[in-house]
Amino acid sequence: MSKKPTIFEPYQFEVGERILRRRKGKLEDWDVIAVNDDEITVKCPFHGMELTWKRNHFWFGGNSD
Repeated sequence: MSKKPTIFEPYQFEVGERILRRRKGKLEDWDVIAVNDDEITVKCPFHGMELTWKRNHFWFGGNSD
C-alpha cells in the first residue's frame, strides 16, 4: 500500500489552453474556448468540432507531500 495518498483537486482551466485527453488508448487534442463554474467548452484544432463537458469530469491528481 502506498505511504502517500493521491489527492485529486478540480483543475482550473483557462481559455486558450491546449489540452490532451487520453480516451480509449488515444490522445485527443483540444483547445479550451470557454470556461464557467459548471462546464468547459473545447474545440478540435483539426476538425473544428466543438464540445461542452461538465467540469466535474476533470481533476488533477498528485501525491501529497
